Amino acid sequence: MPHYCPHCAVELIEGTKFCSACGKKVDQPITNDKKSQSQKKEEQPQTSVPLSTPQKSRKKLIIGISVIIIAVVIALVAIVYLLGGTNSFTGADSRFVGEWEQNSIEGPLLWKFNSDSTLETESSSSMLNNVGTWNVKDTQICLYNNSVCYTYVFSNSGKTLTLNIVKINNGYPVNIVLTKKGQQEINLTPDIKCSINTSTNRLTITSTNTNTKWKNIAITTNPDSANWEVFNVNDIPLAKINITATITTDVTVGDYILLLDAMGDVRVTLKYLPTNSLFGTWIVNV
Repeated sequence: MPHYCPHCAVELIEGTKFCSACGKKVDQPITNDKKSQSQKKEEQPQTSVPLSTPQKSRKKLIIGISVIIIAVVIALVAIVYLLGGTNSFTGADSRFVGEWEQNSIEGPLLWKFNSDSTLETESSSSMLNNVGTWNVKDTQICLYNNSVCYTYVFSNSGKTLTLNIVKINNGYPVNIVLTKKGQQEINLTPDIKCSINTSTNRLTITSTNTNTKWKNIAITTNPDSANWEVFNVNDIPLAKINITATITTDVTVGDYILLLDAMGDVRVTLKYLPTNSLFGTWIVNV
């Protein structure tokens, strides 16, 4: 910006102290732009320096990770609660869910384990009735609103389910064998052969497959008034009269069925419960 002599109004040369026209002394202000800019910078008040972009990004990342962790924890708590995590028993075991058949002398009876932990069983009139709940914990399954508990074992690739009562409870079967509905033919029926001894009123096992349990065999007689009891090869009774469900040992050669309280011809039938298949029928003259 040009400056002029205050005495004669002639334009002054920058930096001179005397006017070139009238010769009088003049005072010129400092016009150095760099110096002015420096002074302006010094005069400006100090302000806080904003966070750099990397610092802001790091803070946002930490906040985002925290939000995700909290959301995951909440989701896990909700899942545990929905699956019954607040209860000592859990009824969501998918291995049980579905329709099973309990093979009996009269024919298969349907069991239905629902995913909402309710249990339905088939009545004699072929109607499904809600009989309470089923709940699983570790190696036990409790039925009928926890009225009775069984240990359970899956076999045949999960298609056969064997239940054994934990504590004897009158009114509930000691042993239950269930097979996935429609899968009975997949199970292999073992082979058992017997011989008849009319002098001792016995039906004796002469051959059998390995791992065939007495508890999986149903014994019926005709007339049904004839009683029977199972003994091992050492003449030791394996269970009470007319019971096989509590016999956990395998069928072995030499085991026998002793007929009691009968006279004349008694027809004895052996049936394999897991497949609802007959081993055979023998007539013993008592």
